[in-house]
Amino acid sequence: MPIKYIPIIDELSAFILNRARSYKKNKLLKSKNIHSSVRIGINCLIDKNVFIGKETYLGAGCQLYSGNFSTVNIGDYCAIGYNVHIKSRTHDLAKPTADKLGGNKRKEQDIFIGDNVWIGDHVFIKEGITIGSNAIIGANSVVVNDVKQREIVGGVPAIHIKFNTLLK
Repeated sequence: MPIKYIPIIDELSAFILNRARSYKKNKLLKSKNIHSSVRIGINCLIDKNVFIGKETYLGAGCQLYSGNFSTVNIGDYCAIGYNVHIKSRTHDLAKPTADKLGGNKRKEQDIFIGDNVWIGDHVFIKEGITIGSNAIIGANSVVVNDVKQREIVGGVPAIHIKFNTLLK
Protein backbone atom coordinates (compact mmCIF):
# COMPACT_ATOMS: atom_id res chain seq x y z
CA MET A 1 0.00 0.00 0.00
CA PRO A 2 1.50 3.40 -0.97
CA ILE A 3 2.35 5.94 1.71
CA LYS A 4 -0.02 8.88 1.71
CA TYR A 5 1.55 12.34 1.47
CA ILE A 6 0.65 14.53 4.45
CA PRO A 7 1.12 18.28 3.77
CA ILE A 8 0.94 19.15 7.47
CA ILE A 9 4.45 17.71 7.92
CA ASP A 10 5.85 20.24 5.42
CA GLU A 11 4.02 23.06 7.16
CA LEU A 12 5.24 21.97 10.58
CA SER A 13 8.84 21.64 9.34
CA ALA A 14 8.73 25.12 7.81
CA PHE A 15 7.27 26.56 11.02
CA ILE A 16 10.00 24.98 13.18
CA LEU A 17 12.76 26.13 10.81
CA ASN A 18 11.43 29.71 10.78
CA ARG A 19 11.17 29.78 14.59
CA ALA A 20 14.75 28.50 14.91
CA ARG A 21 16.02 31.15 12.48
CA SER A 22 14.11 33.87 14.30
CA TYR A 23 15.50 32.77 17.67
CA LYS A 24 19.08 32.67 16.39
CA LYS A 25 18.73 36.05 14.67
CA ASN A 26 17.28 37.71 17.79
CA LYS A 27 20.12 36.28 19.87
CA LEU A 28 22.69 37.62 17.37
CA LEU A 29 21.06 41.05 17.18
CA LYS A 30 21.16 41.46 20.94
CA SER A 31 24.87 40.67 21.16
CA LYS A 32 26.19 42.30 17.99
CA ASN A 33 25.96 45.48 15.94
CA ILE A 34 23.65 44.07 13.30
CA HIS A 35 20.69 46.02 11.91
CA SER A 36 17.35 44.41 12.70
CA SER A 37 16.49 44.09 8.97
CA VAL A 38 19.48 41.83 8.23
CA ARG A 39 18.58 38.29 7.08
CA ILE A 40 20.93 35.61 8.33
CA GLY A 41 21.08 32.10 6.84
CA ILE A 42 21.34 28.98 8.95
CA ASN A 43 24.68 27.90 10.41
CA CYS A 44 26.28 31.35 10.14
CA LEU A 45 29.05 32.16 12.60
CA ILE A 46 29.34 35.84 13.45
CA ASP A 47 32.09 36.99 15.78
CA LYS A 48 32.27 40.07 17.97
CA ASN A 49 33.22 43.41 16.37
CA VAL A 50 31.09 42.73 13.28
CA PHE A 51 28.88 45.56 12.02
CA ILE A 52 26.21 44.91 9.37
CA GLY A 53 23.99 47.57 7.78
CA LYS A 54 20.32 47.46 6.89
CA GLU A 55 18.66 45.04 4.45
CA THR A 56 21.83 42.97 3.95
CA TYR A 57 21.49 39.20 3.78
CA LEU A 58 23.94 36.41 4.53
CA GLY A 59 23.59 32.98 2.94
CA ALA A 60 23.83 29.81 5.00
CA GLY A 61 27.20 28.77 6.35
CA CYS A 62 28.82 32.22 6.38
CA GLN A 63 31.71 32.89 8.74
CA LEU A 64 32.46 36.47 9.77
CA TYR A 65 35.43 36.65 12.13
CA SER A 66 37.03 39.72 13.64
CA GLY A 67 39.82 40.03 16.15
CA ASN A 68 40.22 41.74 19.49
CA PHE A 69 41.64 44.77 17.70
CA SER A 70 39.93 44.58 14.29
CA THR A 71 36.43 44.83 12.86
CA VAL A 72 34.37 43.62 9.94
CA ASN A 73 32.12 46.38 8.56
CA ILE A 74 29.45 45.50 6.00
CA GLY A 75 27.27 48.19 4.44
CA ASP A 76 23.60 48.41 3.54
CA TYR A 77 21.78 46.27 0.94
CA CYS A 78 24.57 43.74 0.44
CA ALA A 79 23.95 40.24 -0.94
CA ILE A 80 26.38 37.74 0.56
CA GLY A 81 26.21 34.18 -0.77
CA TYR A 82 26.50 30.79 0.85
CA ASN A 83 29.66 29.72 2.70
CA VAL A 84 31.36 33.11 2.43
CA HIS A 85 34.29 33.58 4.83
CA ILE A 86 35.26 37.12 5.84
CA LYS A 87 38.11 37.21 8.35
CA SER A 88 39.87 40.28 9.72
CA ARG A 89 42.43 38.15 11.55
CA THR A 90 44.95 35.50 10.58
CA HIS A 91 48.06 33.78 11.87
CA ASP A 92 51.19 35.95 12.08
CA LEU A 93 54.17 34.48 10.25
CA ALA A 94 56.42 35.43 13.20
CA LYS A 95 54.68 32.75 15.32
CA PRO A 96 51.89 31.05 13.34
CA THR A 97 51.27 28.15 15.74
CA ALA A 98 51.26 27.55 19.48
CA ASP A 99 54.25 26.02 21.25
CA LYS A 100 55.27 25.23 24.84
CA LEU A 101 55.83 28.95 25.51
CA GLY A 102 52.29 29.96 24.60
CA GLY A 103 49.76 30.59 21.86
CA ASN A 104 50.24 31.79 18.34
CA LYS A 105 50.46 35.44 17.29
CA ARG A 106 47.71 37.00 15.20
CA LYS A 107 47.73 39.61 12.50
CA GLU A 108 44.61 41.80 12.45
CA GLN A 109 43.33 44.46 10.04
CA ASP A 110 39.84 45.90 9.56
CA ILE A 111 37.67 44.88 6.62
CA PHE A 112 35.32 47.41 5.01
CA ILE A 113 32.58 46.39 2.58
CA GLY A 114 30.55 49.21 1.02
CA ASP A 115 26.83 49.38 0.19
CA ASN A 116 25.08 47.29 -2.49
CA VAL A 117 27.92 44.78 -2.77
CA TRP A 118 27.18 41.34 -4.22
CA ILE A 119 29.47 38.56 -2.99
CA GLY A 120 29.01 35.15 -4.65
CA ASP A 121 29.03 31.75 -2.96
CA HIS A 122 32.21 30.28 -1.44
CA VAL A 123 34.21 33.53 -1.41
CA PHE A 124 37.09 34.18 1.02
CA ILE A 125 37.97 37.78 1.97
CA LYS A 126 41.22 38.23 3.88
CA GLU A 127 42.13 40.79 6.53
CA GLY A 128 42.72 44.43 5.57
CA ILE A 129 40.51 44.44 2.46
CA THR A 130 38.27 47.32 1.39
CA ILE A 131 35.49 46.60 -1.11
CA GLY A 132 33.87 49.66 -2.67
CA SER A 133 30.12 50.16 -3.02
CA ASN A 134 28.32 48.42 -5.90
CA ALA A 135 31.19 45.94 -6.42
CA ILE A 136 30.62 42.31 -7.43
CA ILE A 137 32.79 39.41 -6.26
CA GLY A 138 32.43 36.26 -8.38
CA ALA A 139 31.70 32.90 -6.76
CA ASN A 140 34.65 30.82 -5.50
CA SER A 141 36.98 33.83 -5.41
CA VAL A 142 39.76 34.65 -2.95
CA VAL A 143 39.96 38.40 -2.36
CA VAL A 144 43.51 39.46 -1.46
CA ASN A 145 43.48 43.01 -2.88
CA ASP A 146 41.11 45.94 -2.48
CA VAL A 147 38.15 46.13 -4.87
CA LYS A 148 37.08 49.51 -6.30
CA GLN A 149 33.55 50.86 -6.51
CA ARG A 150 31.53 49.18 -9.30
CA GLU A 151 34.40 46.78 -10.00
CA ILE A 152 33.69 43.15 -10.88
CA VAL A 153 36.39 40.70 -9.77
CA GLY A 154 36.75 36.94 -9.69
CA GLY A 155 39.19 34.07 -9.46
CA VAL A 156 41.94 32.78 -7.20
CA PRO A 157 43.29 35.25 -6.44
CA ALA A 158 40.46 37.58 -7.47
CA ILE A 159 41.44 39.85 -10.37
CA HIS A 160 39.74 42.68 -12.22
CA ILE A 161 37.23 41.53 -14.84
CA LYS A 162 35.54 44.82 -15.70
CA PHE A 163 33.62 47.73 -14.24
CA ASN A 164 29.84 47.56 -14.07
CA THR A 165 28.74 50.22 -16.55
CA LEU A 166 25.10 49.08 -16.50
CA LEU A 167 24.53 50.40 -12.98
CA LYS A 168 22.71 53.73 -13.03
